[in-house]
Amino acid sequence: MRRWHLVELEDLHWLPASIRDGVTDFLEYAVIISNLYKPIAPRLERALEYLQCVQIIDLCSGGGGPWKNLLKEIKPLNEQQIVVYLSDLYPNTAAFNGLRGKINFVTESVNATVVPVHLVGFRTLFSAFHHFRPEQAQNILQDAVIKHQGIAIFESTQRHVLLLLYMLFTPLLVLFATPFIHPFRWSRLFWTYLLPTIPLIVMFDGIVSCLRTYTISELTELTQSIVGGDNYVWEIGVEKLGILPVGVTYLIGYPKHSTDFTSVVG
Repeated sequence: MRRWHLVELEDLHWLPASIRDGVTDFLEYAVIISNLYKPIAPRLERALEYLQCVQIIDLCSGGGGPWKNLLKEIKPLNEQQIVVYLSDLYPNTAAFNGLRGKINFVTESVNATVVPVHLVGFRTLFSAFHHFRPEQAQNILQDAVIKHQGIAIFESTQRHVLLLLYMLFTPLLVLFATPFIHPFRWSRLFWTYLLPTIPLIVMFDGIVSCLRTYTISELTELTQSIVGGDNYVWEIGVEKLGILPVGVTYLIGYPKHSTDFTSVVG
């Protein structure tokens, strides 16, 4: 199945924030309830331990992603807790505020292709890399290499017929889950039950996400085009979810020599 870079409605700048936040709130809820990214925690932990890094800059965070659960799966490093900073091009500050504690957030808009130099730490992207065209995706990787940062990309979607069929049922999941999603928003109820815009966008964007997601071979090709990428270790594969023929696609990159990792910008 070839890659189709169609438009996700969530990406459109004119989409009302109340609708976009409703979509990202549901996606974050679904990830947390299923603990979807638990299987990749050991891989992420090993990379952080190798670099001796305790600060994570999460890009394209949406409604917060998996970090509420994932932080429990990653053990402290030298008795230091892992610190996470959420960021997004369109920050969902209400959702971010609901995760206060061990999870921090960046209030400014952050472009994943050119991360501000003061945001130092191991970069992560969950269910977001497919939003970028190949040249933009390459820029995300190149920016990490230029600034000597580790980077980990995880995708729960794939170009697989099983996942495409699953997306057809997501409106029902949104209708069921909405009363349990926090923080409470009247706008979420309006756009879910009175005008079912959120359920339909979740389904449409879910199908498009599957068609956009990069394969292992495509991710490998992207890393081969990175200037200075030969100085990085690149781990690429799929972490299977039980007996299912699908799983979490991952790309993890970090300097071959941990001393090359930039932990402080002078």
